[in-house]
Amino acid sequence: MANGQSYAINIEHILSNVFRCERFGFGGVVNSDFIRRQPFTAVLSGIAFIYATAGEEKQLEIEKFIEEFSFYSKMSIDDLLSFDTSEKELNGTTMDIGYENGEKAIKDMIEKFRNLSK
Repeated sequence: MANGQSYAINIEHILSNVFRCERFGFGGVVNSDFIRRQPFTAVLSGIAFIYATAGEEKQLEIEKFIEEFSFYSKMSIDDLLSFDTSEKELNGTTMDIGYENGEKAIKDMIEKFRNLSK
């Protein structure tokens, strides 16, 4: 399995730039430990900040991002990385994450977040 912490650190760095703060900033959200447990929540806080002052085109991109990734809102990075394929049974229910595997899903989310934060 890929190292979930390294992905959380990538998100932390992006959030640090968005909020112009150090680690533990924005009430502790800019912290890889928090991000690893709640990546969508952390990313959502960053893009909400961007959305507030963005033009209409950027706002539409952000809304598209939220629609695309809100499915993962209750998943940790480790949950996502546990998907070796696009499907996995969790609590008796088969879930399909829409990507070849969880690593591709988290990488895509990070890349799209990075692009939105520019």
